[in-house]
Amino acid sequence: LESSMNWRLTTTKRTYSGALQKALGGLGLFALCLATEVYPDTSAVAQPVPPVETETVRESPVIRKLELSGSVSSPHASQISTLVEGLVSTVHYDSGAYVKRGDLLLELDSELEEAAFEQAQAQAAQAAGEVKDAKRRLDIAANLAKRKYGPQNEVDARAAEVEIDTATHDGFRAELKRRAVVLDRHRLTAPFDGVISKRMVEVGQWVMPGTAVFELVAMKNFRVDVPVPQDYYAKLRDGADVAIEIDTLPGEEIPAKIGALIPVSDPDARTFTLRVLPTRTNIPITPGMSARVLVDLDTGRRDVVVNRDALIRYPDGRITVWVLNDDDDKMNVTERRIEVGLTFDGLVQVLSGLEAGERVVVRGNESLREGQAVRLAS
Repeated sequence: LESSMNWRLTTTKRTYSGALQKALGGLGLFALCLATEVYPDTSAVAQPVPPVETETVRESPVIRKLELSGSVSSPHASQISTLVEGLVSTVHYDSGAYVKRGDLLLELDSELEEAAFEQAQAQAAQAAGEVKDAKRRLDIAANLAKRKYGPQNEVDARAAEVEIDTATHDGFRAELKRRAVVLDRHRLTAPFDGVISKRMVEVGQWVMPGTAVFELVAMKNFRVDVPVPQDYYAKLRDGADVAIEIDTLPGEEIPAKIGALIPVSDPDARTFTLRVLPTRTNIPITPGMSARVLVDLDTGRRDVVVNRDALIRYPDGRITVWVLNDDDDKMNVTERRIEVGLTFDGLVQVLSGLEAGERVVVRGNESLREGQAVRLAS
């Protein structure tokens, strides 16, 4: 009996142990399958090939780009004054007013001059009448002398009277003209189109010739004057492409042309003045505004140039580009260090490290790795 019970107990343990092992084995297999689903083997997944844009390295004339600071000026800016003295009776415009050439700006009290003008008119008219009467008497004396009814000396005397009266008449006519000019100068008109930047006179004020009463500034045909080192005088004399940048139009280059080279400007600073004229109208600039003049000077050299977007600059001063290798229809990139020179028109002069005909990456070069496979962006 005891042997039978021991046999049954042993058999039961073995049965439970086998079931437990099978259960644990199934659970492990389930966990392994689950791990395989959640965490697949990444080594078998292909890495994506990044798209890039490239440009071919080429040779080009090397341009030195000068950036010069100057000021906008007006071709006409003057302090105007009256030509005669007098009391200001009327002021027609104030500061900030736009006027056209010939517009009446100011009037002086002209009552006395008007009376003098009228008197000169009367004197000139009287002298004209005397000339007419003298000529009439001369004709009578000449007819009488011709018919032997009068002496010849009477004719000569009448002819002399005509000459004297004519001279008197010419004198009064000149005086009348002078009075007309003086009277007209009691009215001050605008000498050119522009804006009154400053008014310096009031009604009731006595002004003298040379006393500035208005400051008038022309508001078109602006120019920009900039000082330029004397080393560039010869190249600028041969012509150059120029443009203007102003703060009111940030980032925009205004086309322009060279208006004049003023060779003697500041002998101590060894500079001359370059006058640049914008070729576009309706530009939002005013006299006195600061401006930058961009000058493209041809250095006379040709060199390898590359798009500036291809450059990778490092904090330690290194400059590199990613060069495209196209072998057997498999494209990859190699990083190459270069030395650069002048920068102009979005291009950079390459002093060493690249040759014409090579292709460099200009877009998509931010996170490339050495030897990485790439594809051309569509």
